[in-house]
Amino acid sequence: MRVTLAICCYNAEETIERTLLSARQLDWDDLEILVCDDLSTDRSAAIVQTVSQQDSRVRLVSHSNNKGNAGARNTLAREATGEILAFLDSDDENAPERLKVQIAKLLAAEERHAAPISVYCRRRVISDGKTRSLSAMGTAQPVGGDAVALHLLCDDPLPGDGRVGTCTMLTRVSTLRKFAFDEDFRRAVDREWAIRFALEGGLIVGCEESLVTQHLSLTDAKRARQNDARRQVVQKFRSYLQGKRSYLYALTIHRPGRMFTKGHRLLFKPVTALLSCFRKRA
Repeated sequence: MRVTLAICCYNAEETIERTLLSARQLDWDDLEILVCDDLSTDRSAAIVQTVSQQDSRVRLVSHSNNKGNAGARNTLAREATGEILAFLDSDDENAPERLKVQIAKLLAAEERHAAPISVYCRRRVISDGKTRSLSAMGTAQPVGGDAVALHLLCDDPLPGDGRVGTCTMLTRVSTLRKFAFDEDFRRAVDREWAIRFALEGGLIVGCEESLVTQHLSLTDAKRARQNDARRQVVQKFRSYLQGKRSYLYALTIHRPGRMFTKGHRLLFKPVTALLSCFRKRA
């Protein structure tokens, strides 16, 4: 079975070679390593091209205009020659056994469920000199539908909680071609995709094993932009949330990034509590 490891790349000249080395060390015989360069302005594409001359499994596709993560991921799904695709970011690293573990999880889930399956894994996150471990959504049990949507939109409880970062995602190429990423989003792309996937019948499964190392740099400005993007996701699913009497509640959970000060949190706390009671009565 052929597998495509798909890497989105934008101005990653300092890290892309390390990421490609990690990809080339994956324990899988029939492997394509596909990189989409999203119109980088540095030497990223040239580095990938050089590596591809050393390893025929590596292939570069390039955008003529910058499309962001969603656009790059859609290009990777269209260009993939594998039956199964796993994503990786251009500054991250795989464990060599990643594909074997996640594919075993995918095949086992497909034996039990007729729904499309997306498999995530635990990741080790290195940020500001500190290391932490983030579990994958669906590790406790497969999850989908309203449970996933209301967890991501309203922070409702979900068995095992967990994350849905696309850098840890593995699924069938046919699934990605059916459920394309929304190119209107530059951030919170993972979250929007997971909500839509779950609401349209997909199931999310998680691996307990830590199979990806993510290198992350988050400034206050980046955090604010990320939260603004999550609010954009809430607005996209407005009709759905209104049907659940949860739209205003979701907006208080995902306030504009500039409002995440201690004072604003204290201001919104009673509002959030009131709207929570309204939801429960509904």
